[in-house]
Amino acid sequence: MVGGRPVLIAPGNELFPPHAYRDAGPAAAPARRFRGTGGSVNLSAARCLRYISAHTARDAPPRVLALGSGRQRGRLAHDLGDAVELIAVDVDSHADVDAWCDAHALPFPDGAFDAVIATAVLEHVLRPERVAAEIARVLRMDGLVYSEIPFMQQVHEGAYDFTRYTLSGHRRLFEAFREIESGLVAGPATALAWSVEHLALTLVKRPRSRLLVKAGVRGTFGWVRLADRRLARRPAAVDGASCTYFLGARRASGTTSDREIVAGYRGAQQRRHV
Repeated sequence: MVGGRPVLIAPGNELFPPHAYRDAGPAAAPARRFRGTGGSVNLSAARCLRYISAHTARDAPPRVLALGSGRQRGRLAHDLGDAVELIAVDVDSHADVDAWCDAHALPFPDGAFDAVIATAVLEHVLRPERVAAEIARVLRMDGLVYSEIPFMQQVHEGAYDFTRYTLSGHRRLFEAFREIESGLVAGPATALAWSVEHLALTLVKRPRSRLLVKAGVRGTFGWVRLADRRLARRPAAVDGASCTYFLGARRASGTTSDREIVAGYRGAQQRRHV
């Protein structure tokens, strides 16, 4: 226990050994935005969280697990509403969490939760398929998952950034779930704004200079991201999305077939190989 919060990580974890949390500091300040991404649009989160809140209501308060919650606890609690019991976990020693744990080995029994939220998390895990299987395991039958994963984004967590997914790949990752809806969190306009920012950052090295460049680029080009609100429904936007989302319900049995996943592609590149 550290500061009244349990460290639920198995001994032998190479990247996050339990003893590393003995001096864990206080939780970081809450994020001012849903994802803390410097003004990015988010076309899906508020709507999908409302859906989770509305469709998990039961006699007992629904229990929702927030993976890699970081500084989002306050925002998630606000969007989900007071009737939801929110349990926040992360591996970041400064995260605002109820417990520290590794998503590859969630320390919860089967069917413990009514919903799981993983926003901008699965690109930072070593084995996304294993984490997706753990999410399915800890959900009750028909339990809900809401996931956001970047596609056209630069590295944003240093050495802890491993993977990118297209929307089709995102769907494939959650093959154990019935799709409710999926699409863009942010589209090609946001991807362009990020690219301009990172191009400018290649020209400077000092931390203070980088902060000034970020502020200048975001102030100059931040408006570009707003174009995604108009582009979101265009098929080509899927192919250049900055980030995608998936909202689904755990299947009682079986998985979504590969043929169904390929047939569900909604981008502009209509190709056939057979």
